[in-house]
Amino acid sequence: MKSIDFPKTPTILMKGERVVAGIPFIGTYDDFKLDSKGRLSIPAKWRDRLGKLFYMVAVTVKGCRCATLYPEAEYLKLVAKTQCGTEGEIYDAEKELYSKTEECTLDAQGRFTLDRRLKELSLLENNTTVILEGNGSTIEIWNQEQYNKIHGTFDPALGVFDLIDRAHARRKESDDE
Repeated sequence: MKSIDFPKTPTILMKGERVVAGIPFIGTYDDFKLDSKGRLSIPAKWRDRLGKLFYMVAVTVKGCRCATLYPEAEYLKLVAKTQCGTEGEIYDAEKELYSKTEECTLDAQGRFTLDRRLKELSLLENNTTVILEGNGSTIEIWNQEQYNKIHGTFDPALGVFDLIDRAHARRKESDDE
């Protein structure tokens, strides 16, 4: 089987603008262990893209909890998104984000230690198998129950191209308004 070599910085065209995007985190690993000390190894092929310094954020999506790892540049983009709205809304968004974020670094073996508080918020426990799932610019860490729950929120009758078509139709509607 021939492997695909992605360029270092693929170019994406959106509405006539050139947007440079990094190589996406793709794939699912369902056999990684969170050890007794709360350490987790990152798949070797993701380590360079994640970087030595990165951010772990405890998130809730569609009522499901996980930990999300952000490379430094992606985390700064997330922080920038909190800067919209009234002073009160900005304060609330920043407070929510910063209170659920920890700075992390990989050790020589490609592991990091999950913060106890964020681990609890993400429903992750030591000495368990976790699921690492690439989500484009981030990596999500799930326990099995929450992983099954989030995937149960998707309509199994829709495929990836149906979802892309739906997203493009919604974008076009909002552009027309």
